[in-house]
Amino acid sequence: MLGRCVAVYALFACFCVLAGCGKSGPTETSPQVLYDQHCAKCHARAGEPGGPPKIGGSKGPNLAKIGTEHDAEWLTAYIRDPKSKKPDPKLMPAFGGTLTEEQIQSLAGWLAARK
Repeated sequence: MLGRCVAVYALFACFCVLAGCGKSGPTETSPQVLYDQHCAKCHARAGEPGGPPKIGGSKGPNLAKIGTEHDAEWLTAYIRDPKSKKPDPKLMPAFGGTLTEEQIQSLAGWLAARK
């Protein structure tokens, strides 16, 4: 009887360990999702997801046509570390420790295409 309980416990423990090996949380990392999660709070305009409900805009500048001002390389560096491109980036935080390099490049390319 004790052997059977130990075997069941061991099987249960293995199942729990294996169940925890997969990726946790949402794995969606498309540029739009990254923007919605990390940028919209400060850059969305009224009526856009994450933006103010009525009129106006948020704290940061409108990024709707940011691709006419900067290319993907510049935006990648700026997103990673704003001070690398502007000595006083105001409220823009560095995302180098928050997003992976792949996510930063993906987001920068997406923003650069907004013209």
